Amino acid sequence: MSDAPASSAGGAARATCSYEGAGATRVYGEAGDVAAEWAILDCAAGVLDSGWRRFFPASGDERREFLHGQTTAHVKSLAAGDGAAALALTAQGKPLAIFALYESGERLWISTTAAQAAATRAALSRFLVADDCDFEDEVHASCTTVAGPRAAQVLAAAGVAQLPDRWGTCSAIIAGQPVMVFARDDLRVPSFDVLACDGDGLASDGEAVRRAIEAAGAGRCGVAALEIVRVESGTARFGVDVDETRLVVEARLEWAIHFAKGCYVGQEVVERAVSRGRINHELCLLKLSGDAAPGARMEGGGENDVVTSVVDSPRLGKIALAYVPRTKAEAGTAVTLLADGANVDAVVLPWPRKRTLAGRS
Repeated sequence: MSDAPASSAGGAARATCSYEGAGATRVYGEAGDVAAEWAILDCAAGVLDSGWRRFFPASGDERREFLHGQTTAHVKSLAAGDGAAALALTAQGKPLAIFALYESGERLWISTTAAQAAATRAALSRFLVADDCDFEDEVHASCTTVAGPRAAQVLAAAGVAQLPDRWGTCSAIIAGQPVMVFARDDLRVPSFDVLACDGDGLASDGEAVRRAIEAAGAGRCGVAALEIVRVESGTARFGVDVDETRLVVEARLEWAIHFAKGCYVGQEVVERAVSRGRINHELCLLKLSGDAAPGARMEGGGENDVVTSVVDSPRLGKIALAYVPRTKAEAGTAVTLLADGANVDAVVLPWPRKRTLAGRS
């Protein structure tokens, strides 16, 4: 992410960058205090202008049945207000897209990013023939993300009476504007996307919504702080930490798979990898002793054993997500990175996510 100076709507200086296929604020303030913004996300509630989020609804009486067979989510079980993380896979168990699904009662909303929107739509439509499922146009409305331990309290103070839990959705009014709230569970802190529109996708005043959320106690944050929390959470970004060349199990994306839902594209490969444990590489969180950049190779590893993300965590120091040979993926194992001709020592940290296999006891 490269910085470019700019000014926000409120006049505050900020550095901008490209993030997930769209322009974004990297850090606010002339000093650019990423650590301070990280502290807001870590301890309080941060508000982000998340213009990289994209939403498009699926309608039709067979939308749940059709998407149940195309994704890793248990879509048939979603009642109004429910949601789920999901993947679209190749027959070889490799991801084409990471996204979320939310059932509003009239539509099934698909949440993705600007970078993934076209690929997500294509992956979900590839086997659509005569099913009563229609993918509607993208909703053009402002999106604000509220994240942090106090995110729910801030949104309640802004006027959201009853927030959804984990992956879920609800409609609300903030600052007199209709909004849709989409809860997420892919970070180590609670996170909510607030889309400034009504249930039919008609846009409302997103700037008024954002000002009201800030007035309720949220602090402005940029994507540099968000990236630190993401890496600390062990959350893979599509196109950065995982793509269609990786098995989803290698990328530790089990949190986006329901293991008792029945048949879906790629299921056999996923089941075999999980049941037999036959993977050669695994995404790990590393603590680095020096500087390394994405692409740095693992000493003694293969060409697929590389660093994918690097951040400076105020709590953990310099850390990275990296693919490590499965034989070295245990916490506490020392590894060495080959970075620009120099060796950088690192140690595998405990994986921050509890490994759960939804649908299995």
